[in-house]
Amino acid sequence: MKEEKGIGFLFMEPKLQEGDFLFQKVKEDDRGIIWKIQYKNKDFWLSLTKKGKSRGGDIHSCFQYNAILTGSFVVRQKLKKEDKVSKIDSPSLMIIPPEVPHVFTALEDSLMIEWHSKKLPPYEEKRFYEPYRRMCT
Repeated sequence: MKEEKGIGFLFMEPKLQEGDFLFQKVKEDDRGIIWKIQYKNKDFWLSLTKKGKSRGGDIHSCFQYNAILTGSFVVRQKLKKEDKVSKIDSPSLMIIPPEVPHVFTALEDSLMIEWHSKKLPPYEEKRFYEPYRRMCT
């Protein structure tokens, strides 16, 4: 691994790998940046989301865990026939149950890490809840 002062260089490299650890930028757009962190075959998703931008709009067959590291979000979840809307500030942990559509909208530039109770299927098989997904543009 590169020897440099600070950790800022991690966010500039497209991919760093050493042993069981992988850190890789997977997407950058006007919403911010997403990095994949893999450690011993467990996947984590670190996302920097810009103020006013949304992420998610999807549905998982497992538990989803979101640790809000900095910033804050409005989180919408579709529970039965109603939208549950919550404000989540850092530092905090949110657990989303299986089969619950959800979307995170940043109230300020925010950093969050996400992981799941089991390995997710490939992106091509990902399921979306369109009313929430449309918010993620």
